[in-house]
Amino acid sequence: MKSPSVSSRFISSEQKFQYQMTHPFYLAIDERIVTEHWPSRNLHWHDYFEIEIILSGSGTHLYNDTRFPLSQGCAYLLTPMDIHALIPDPGAETNCHLVHLRFDEQAISEEVRQILLQHEHIHSVKMDDIHFTRLLSQLTELLHCFESDTPHQELSIRLILSYLCLHIIKASQHSNDRFPSYETTNPVVHQTLQYILYNFRKKITMQELGQRAHVSPNHLALLFKQSTGTTCMQMIADLRMQYALKLLENPNLSIETISEQSGFSAVSYFISVFRKRFGITPKEFQNKNKAEKKHQETDLSISPNHDL
Repeated sequence: MKSPSVSSRFISSEQKFQYQMTHPFYLAIDERIVTEHWPSRNLHWHDYFEIEIILSGSGTHLYNDTRFPLSQGCAYLLTPMDIHALIPDPGAETNCHLVHLRFDEQAISEEVRQILLQHEHIHSVKMDDIHFTRLLSQLTELLHCFESDTPHQELSIRLILSYLCLHIIKASQHSNDRFPSYETTNPVVHQTLQYILYNFRKKITMQELGQRAHVSPNHLALLFKQSTGTTCMQMIADLRMQYALKLLENPNLSIETISEQSGFSAVSYFISVFRKRFGITPKEFQNKNKAEKKHQETDLSISPNHDL
């Protein structure tokens, strides 16, 4: 397959956004050249959605707890629930060249948001030439929408971006426990679920959830319990703990940072809840995980013919 040229006109070595809009939703697109000194080699997270499309080069994408090889034709979709790192191959002949899109939940259709809410797959794919060319065509059309000032520009951008997300979602095959899947026909509960899943790291109260759903907090609590089998506050607590466990995979993050970024009100409370649930402190868990990974790497480095 020939090297794609869809975005060659807006390569940015400084990673500045070439296409950006902030109202009525946020969407920014740029092109990046990833080197061995890439700042995102360590696990990190975002408060927005991301799509990255690999145009050339190679590397590894650490997506939650799974490693995916990266090469031309790869693409992935990340939600605020996901933690990842992009690691370019050391000494590769060509750097990893990608197109990066970041956007908020209002930039995609309600239908796509609902699919993401109910979908348990990791949205990382390796496409064949035909599907990758189709994906690049959608990206090109999206860029054309930015460049054309038409009465329906915002609607066109939202629809094309939504379809681009669907293209990646439909091709997703790898499943894991990236986050729980919930299905409900109650619109009040569904709206509340969406808000919790995308904002659980922020301070959330039942009063706020009730106001957003236009019902009383007590009525919302009853509807939510009937539909999901758990309470709003328990779900938020479980999501925060699940997220903290992912952050603990990074040995370079302090417990204070992990506690804050996971949405816990205080480090002491995080440590107390963690110890009660797992029997050890977060630091002990982090050190244990680090030692296990080091042991695994040592085992992998020993060849089958190594003389023990």
